[in-house]
Parts: sequence; structure tokens; C-alpha cells
Amino acid sequence: MKDGEQLLHLLGSTDWGRDGPLVARFLASPYAGYCADALARLNRQALYESNLHGVGHIVRTLCHGAMGAMEEGCTREDTMLLLDACAYHDVGRINDREDTEHGRRSARRLAELTGRTGEELAEISAAVDVHARDDALLPQMLDYYQVQDREKGTLLAKLLKDADGLDRVRIWDLNPRYLRFPHSKARADFAMALYRRWQEATGGVLVPDFVRKWKKLDEYGDPL
Repeated sequence: MKDGEQLLHLLGSTDWGRDGPLVARFLASPYAGYCADALARLNRQALYESNLHGVGHIVRTLCHGAMGAMEEGCTREDTMLLLDACAYHDVGRINDREDTEHGRRSARRLAELTGRTGEELAEISAAVDVHARDDALLPQMLDYYQVQDREKGTLLAKLLKDADGLDRVRIWDLNPRYLRFPHSKARADFAMALYRRWQEATGGVLVPDFVRKWKKLDEYGDPL
């Protein structure tokens, strides 16, 4: 089963409890289709190979990005632009450690990977570059890439940051207070549920070894 099919199957075939209304609303919206389209086009060969920043992280980030776009009422065009940024925000990685420059390395590959040009390329380049940097640098990034529509550029960057940030659940290090939108903070529990169920469905490790040692957790995420 392809990634997009697997994600939509997982969303549609699981009892999501308190998150059920959110998932149902998403699946009934065009944004689920936008997410599926982005996943169908995803160039997996371009992704950084890693259990932390590889395809699983990208699939979940695309889901979070599409949900964020839904909550903000983004147009199809702006949503697909955001999802291009979500898809390739980590292609510049050279390791799994903290690296503020990997966003810039990723941004340099966006024209090649997405075919975007002009203002659209500038907007996603700024978003991808700043996703690995402090929020305070966003105006500087918009200037650097000569983004003309600063309102849209700011929105795309913040939506990418929150989509990426929600998947910090994979290292048991999501603090919702640092998310930018109220609707992102409201999806923190869903992010953990999605991570757990995706890992179970794909046979992935739930708690990476370094997290188990750092957080003193067992393989299921419970305290030792």
C-alpha cells in the first residue's frame, strides 16, 4: 500500500476517540485529497533516509500541514504550495542532530524538486529555510528570498513550523505552548495518536533508543 493510501486508510479505519470529529471533518474535506495528491507526487528518493527525519516523518508532516491549511481556510493553490514545503523541508539534512543550516540546504533544492518558480518558489524557500531557525528570523528570511506577499509568506512559514513541530511527538518532546496557532495546539493529542498508529501500522520503532535513554522510557513510552 502506498504512503498516501496507507495514511487515508489509517485515518478512516481507526477509532480516533476524542479526535474522531477532527478526523471525520478532515476526511470529508478537500484537504484530505490535497494531502493524498501531495503524497502521490512525493519523490521518496529525494528524502533524507532516517527513522527520525525520513518518510514516516514526512507523511505525518504532510497530514499536519493539510489539517493546518484546512483550519486556516487556505485555497487549493496555497495548500499545495504548503505541502510542497512540508514534503521537502528536510532534504538538506546530513544527520539527525540539530542543524540550523539544513533548512537552507533544503531550500536550495526546491526548484529542482517542485518545479516552482518566481514568487511561489520564494515563499516556500523562505518557509523551508526558517523552519530550522528561530521565529524571530522570519522577517529576515522573507527579505532574503525577496518574498512579495509577506502575509502569505508568513502564514506558510508558520503552518510549516507547526506541522513539523507537531511531529516532535516522535521524540517525546512536543510542548504545545511553542506552537503558533490555537488549532495546532488543539491537535497535540492527535499528533501523538497518529504517530503511534503509523508506527504500529508500518512496523516502526515507537521509542527510539536515544529517547528511551534520555527520557527514561520503555519501548511503549511509559516511564521506566
